[in-house]
Amino acid sequence: MVDVDNDGPPPPLPLGWVRRISLSRPGYVYYFHQDTGECRWQLAAAENKDSPSHPLGTTINSSLEVDKSIISGNATSQLQHTENSSNKEEEEDLNGNDVDRPKKRPRAEESADRRLPPKEVRVLHILKKHKDCRRPSSWRQATIDCTKEQATNDVRELLDILQEVQHDSTELRATFEELARSESDCSSAKRGGDLGFFGRKKMQPAFESASFALDVGQLSGIVDTNSGVHIILRIE
Repeated sequence: MVDVDNDGPPPPLPLGWVRRISLSRPGYVYYFHQDTGECRWQLAAAENKDSPSHPLGTTINSSLEVDKSIISGNATSQLQHTENSSNKEEEEDLNGNDVDRPKKRPRAEESADRRLPPKEVRVLHILKKHKDCRRPSSWRQATIDCTKEQATNDVRELLDILQEVQHDSTELRATFEELARSESDCSSAKRGGDLGFFGRKKMQPAFESASFALDVGQLSGIVDTNSGVHIILRIE
């Protein structure tokens, strides 16, 4: 430990070492290596062959309390101090406690902040129309006269089938496409219910909200729109 009030100029330091004022012991300095992050009360003579006057040094360990003999100037033990970053200077008091400073946010949180909602999604859907929908007609039936309740019950049965296989994404998609081709009242049935990519404000609000809320590979619940009753599977 070096008293900053000592007379005379300080000896030259080995490459990479700098002196710092101690936060825990005002009036003293310690040595900090800018590349390794190592802290020492004193520098070993071996560190600088041109400065034999340097006494054998003591390395400070941030996980241990400093021994009273070190604080009093009798540096007899040597401990290893490690830092998380070897390229940045990091202030630390010599009792091993971090000085208050802004904490770096985890990379996962930073990534989450940068993650933007998709501009477009691609979904498959199955549509069941009823007599009160916007256009009660389809390729399956020229005039649809079933009630909304009946259409909802039909969709619920299809949803039960899909939920049984949703643990397997490949089987879920294959089953969905198969049911869409035979049961959907939308013209997309011939494509397995594939509506292709679409962005915001391209579909009815309830359908859009449900589609954009899904993760890729996720199956929706029952979605009700003016066109009828739907099930949606997001695929991209």
